[in-house]
Amino acid sequence: MTGRIIVMGSGEVAPALVATHRAGIQRAGADRVTILDTPFGFQENVDQLTAKLVDFFRTSLQIDVEVASLRRPAASTLETEQFLAAIRRSRYVFAGPGSPSYALRVWRDSGVADALTDVVVAGGTVTFASAAALTLGLKTIPVYEIYKVGEEPHWLDGLGIVARFGLPVTVVPHWNNAEGGNHDTSRCYIGERRLRVLSADLDAGILGVDEHSAATIDLGEGCLRATGVGGVVLRGEAETRIASGAAMALDEVAALLAVPPGSAEAAPAAPTGALADLAAALAAGDADGAVEAVLAAEALAAAADEGRGPLRSMIVELGEAARSGLADPRVRIAPFVEALLELRESARRERRFEDADRIRDRLLAAGIEVSDTRDGVEWSLRP
Repeated sequence: MTGRIIVMGSGEVAPALVATHRAGIQRAGADRVTILDTPFGFQENVDQLTAKLVDFFRTSLQIDVEVASLRRPAASTLETEQFLAAIRRSRYVFAGPGSPSYALRVWRDSGVADALTDVVVAGGTVTFASAAALTLGLKTIPVYEIYKVGEEPHWLDGLGIVARFGLPVTVVPHWNNAEGGNHDTSRCYIGERRLRVLSADLDAGILGVDEHSAATIDLGEGCLRATGVGGVVLRGEAETRIASGAAMALDEVAALLAVPPGSAEAAPAAPTGALADLAAALAAGDADGAVEAVLAAEALAAAADEGRGPLRSMIVELGEAARSGLADPRVRIAPFVEALLELRESARRERRFEDADRIRDRLLAAGIEVSDTRDGVEWSLRP
């Protein structure tokens, strides 16, 4: 029997992905979840983060939890072997937020890739989200080093676990992130421009997963299924999107992810590429980036004496942006959302739960997702 790998873009403890966890647990026949704490093992609040994950699985999924702990690269042989044994006896393994480069430092020579592979081969489920998801591919984006520290874009070698099952890909979670406001933080915070630069060094495709979304690679059923609020992107020679609720046969997925040898290095610049840069800049509210994309398209079109069509389309896009504005929509609607959440909280205190649920449902219908957490109420805009 062969199991499944679930790749979550983010929102691993959000309501939108509870059903995905539940399906993975049921399909594996798991009676407990094994949480790996390595990706955030360096953080001072590692115990609190672990407790939050334990509470989520016990409360939202009513299942027992075991924590497999390996928090430092210099762990003893006994610690490492105990960690690997906990993985191998599990039917559902989960790892999530933190630092992908730190996780790789700890896991690289530990045997964890073999242990996770054994879980899947035995019919279990390996669910990796956010930072942990980045490590599943052939290559890994060192997010913090590029986005926060300012290092030049580069790859780290990943664990390559998905490739062991016939899909040699690089995994990019947080595909549609828009937290930057005035700059592009899509493609796991590094932006479309830098990902395109990095892609020249890849000889395999990219599996992109939107936030609060998941790609379930079900090897037993032979398909990839998208769930959650967004979708999944397959980027090979071209780009294909799988919407939430849809599925695709794995052989078709593999074909779409294929990258012809040398195609990335040989691909000429084109105004249509600048059009993608413009779309990313507009989505992030990055006015300077939008202007740079148009100027780049103009220069390419002039040099090649062609490509005027995409350039004209870009000018129209700029006109639309000028009309509608580039401000972060969260800033504009926050006062209204907070007021409704205060009314909802009052209704809950007065035990008017139907009224409270009605407010939450109306917000959800308007594209605003409300989550009740230990630290209070959080809300986010659905993509």
